[in-house]
Amino acid sequence: MKDLPCPPALWPRFSTRLDEALALDAAARGEWLDTLPPQDAELKPWLAAVLSADAQLSTRDALQRPRLAASSTADEHASGQRLGPWRLHSPLGSGGMGSVWRAERADGAYTREVALKLPHAHLLSGALQARFARERDILSALEHPHIARFYDAGLADLTSEHPGQPWLALELVEGEAITRHCERFNLSVEARLELVQQMAAAVQAAHARLIVHRDLKPANVLVTPEGRVKLLDFGIAKLLGDDDSSALTQATGRAATPDYAAPEQLNGGVITVATDVFALGAMLFELLTGTRPFAARSALAAAMSERGDAPLASTRAPAARQSLLRGDLDAICAKALDPDPAKRYASVEGFAADLSRHRAHLPITARRITRRQRAGKFIRRHRAPLGFAALLLVVLSAGVTGVLWQAREARQQAARAEAVKNFLIDIFKASDPRIASDRPRGSITARELLDIGAERVEKEFASDPRTQAELYGVITDMVLFYGHDAKSEAMQAKRLELGRKAFGPDHEVTLLWWLFDISRAVNRSDFDAAATGLAAISPRITQGGHDDGLLRAQWWISQEAVLTYRDAPIAERRHALDEAIRLLEAHAPDHIDYGTAIANRATNAYHAEDYATARADTLKAIEGYAKATERNDLQLAAFRGNLGNAELQLGQATAAEAAYAEATRLLRATGTLGDGWYWRWEASHARALHLMGERQRARAMFAALMPQIPKDWKEYPDDAFAYRLYGERLVAEGADAEAVICLQKAIAAYAKPGSYPPELPNTQLLLALALARQGEGAAARALLTQAQPFVDDPARQLRADHLGYRLLGAETLEALGDLDAARASFETILQQSAGRALAPVALAEGGLARMALAAGKVSEADQHSEAALAVWAKVSGWRDVRAKPWLQRIRAEVLLARGELAAAQTLEDEAAAASARFDDPQSATAKRRVLKRL
Repeated sequence: MKDLPCPPALWPRFSTRLDEALALDAAARGEWLDTLPPQDAELKPWLAAVLSADAQLSTRDALQRPRLAASSTADEHASGQRLGPWRLHSPLGSGGMGSVWRAERADGAYTREVALKLPHAHLLSGALQARFARERDILSALEHPHIARFYDAGLADLTSEHPGQPWLALELVEGEAITRHCERFNLSVEARLELVQQMAAAVQAAHARLIVHRDLKPANVLVTPEGRVKLLDFGIAKLLGDDDSSALTQATGRAATPDYAAPEQLNGGVITVATDVFALGAMLFELLTGTRPFAARSALAAAMSERGDAPLASTRAPAARQSLLRGDLDAICAKALDPDPAKRYASVEGFAADLSRHRAHLPITARRITRRQRAGKFIRRHRAPLGFAALLLVVLSAGVTGVLWQAREARQQAARAEAVKNFLIDIFKASDPRIASDRPRGSITARELLDIGAERVEKEFASDPRTQAELYGVITDMVLFYGHDAKSEAMQAKRLELGRKAFGPDHEVTLLWWLFDISRAVNRSDFDAAATGLAAISPRITQGGHDDGLLRAQWWISQEAVLTYRDAPIAERRHALDEAIRLLEAHAPDHIDYGTAIANRATNAYHAEDYATARADTLKAIEGYAKATERNDLQLAAFRGNLGNAELQLGQATAAEAAYAEATRLLRATGTLGDGWYWRWEASHARALHLMGERQRARAMFAALMPQIPKDWKEYPDDAFAYRLYGERLVAEGADAEAVICLQKAIAAYAKPGSYPPELPNTQLLLALALARQGEGAAARALLTQAQPFVDDPARQLRADHLGYRLLGAETLEALGDLDAARASFETILQQSAGRALAPVALAEGGLARMALAAGKVSEADQHSEAALAVWAKVSGWRDVRAKPWLQRIRAEVLLARGELAAAQTLEDEAAAASARFDDPQSATAKRRVLKRL
């Protein structure tokens, strides 16, 4: 590592003057040196040496491209401009090195949105050219799930508006700075430590490639909506052992943020992995306390002054967190922030390992602990067995009194077991073929037997509330799966009341039953009752010492369901599930709720349009259920159905159909054909078949399913879901009159609480389209008005599914004859698609082609109709086979207008054959002909 290029005392003035010189053309630097003011004349020999080295670097021309004109600036870039294969969309930010733009691939090679990094033109002197080239090489070598990916690098060609402009195409990360994320969601200390460990894993991966980041700070560490850390900007990274690199960095000034920079980084010392350890320690300190470890320093001269030891984190933290930080976390922060690099952690891996040890209640390496402290950690790790041992010791020390008490308890337990045995025998005598009865043998159902048992429990065990509560628990758990009627509701309330009397309000059994009651409120979509229950039980869980166990995990699972209903941010919902999964993995990996939590995380990924992750997590949940000690085939059926949803969105209709078939098979095997879950997955199965083109089979399934749904169904609106899917398919095949009836039933059902936010407006848009085609213009416009706020919600507009909602609105406007508004909606879809190959995009292109053709703009229609089929050929996600013949017919009309009759006839014949298989024979689609056989 080379020393500073000037005496340390002169460095602040030297750095400022060097920045001025590097902004000039090489030819002007000599004159600039000669005109230095007297107070800076002593800097001249050192400035001349560095500028000479910079000139030599420039002659190598690391990026091998023409020098940009000095007048060119980053401000000249504008939305819509093209640089190489990229088209700029909107600025994301700028800094000392350059600007960053949201951009999209514009050469048709593939579809991708990126963050395009562009250096400021006035900085492109030789040294910074080399730095930029080195950043490209560094990023190309890095690949890690918590590091923003490098895609490509190059230069704008000589024909562009900015010839020779270098660019780096990086992963476009949607997220916010880690500090803002933690504060916005008020994350727990545990959740903050998890994010720091993700960040550390990314830095360690860079170190493994001999790369030091050197500018770690919250702005360079983003957290995505899914709660995943992404590390950005290796623009000032230093290759370990690369002397040229170090000289280069010195020549261009300290590109680091003083508030997070290590002392050696500020005083020209040796840069090592310990430099990044210091920055990680500074960010850990800030995340835990809400303040930075050192006073803010913006001036380089202030940053050069000596720094002492950082304060203890616990002394800067809010009062509620201070006790959590004392000890381990104080020691970890102090070791990472030691002014002496040799006394810090030797690696980021060591820093992360101490965090893991702390989280697992193991001794850390950052401090020596006393025997008493070590014993305390041992007790926390082995709380359950040591608690049992302590209890055993108390019992033994109680002597004869304890033995007599145990004997009495044993006699009571034996009497209780005998009573339960006789009770169960008497119940099943109701179905004993040896005893006369007015009911045929085998006609008494399991539900009836349970009802009989519930009545007898109340009478026969009135004097033994504990046994009464336990029997109610067994019966209630089973009865509730037969339906949520008034009798089962009363039985659950009785169980909870008895549990509180028999065990006490804070007993683990009582709290478990209370959580079960809350989860039932979630299942019947009574989310207000669920939220009230969760708020009431939470302090009881804490007071009972159950925060680190199964009860708190189950609380988090129900909490996530309430957050989802309230349309809370994905990150907040993901945090709830992560907490549940963490607790279950640590304390109950074989519990059935572990699979439930994983499945709910998959649902969150699905709603975030991360369908690959949704599929992977759903398969993991199914695997978890296979290992669970408890069996619940109803829930397993739901997982299979969710797997079908993910497969459908990934364009795997055949796999989706198989998953739905397995879901309904399980439900039939459990005898729940009259339950909402069966309607949901049977309707989904039929829909998958319809999307694949198996219209007759799908219609037969829908026809058999719909009469099963009672008119007065009062549970979760699975009936609405089934009606909506059937109505959607009827609209797709052109059976609008039938669709109107079906969709009106769905909207009536959605008037009940509990539907997922997009379901009602989606149904309104489907019904609006069907009514518009039927000539019911006023009703269609009223529905469009009701759904419009959802369509225009800026938080949803870039979602692929949301483009489908906008497409329905555009098609409705077209059917109503409002062509200007329809055209604007179609164009908005193209703008918001960002070049993605999605089915709504292809259909929007088709809509614009129809309108252009109607206006006599054949050339414009030709472009849109050709683009529609080109996009459709690339669609790999959700798709309906009916779209292709529809687009073919539009293309055929255009070809006919151009006089290409043979080509038009070929497309028309292919589209007509497909329509005969896919569409309602009486629909306008099936009857429509562009032209008859020539």
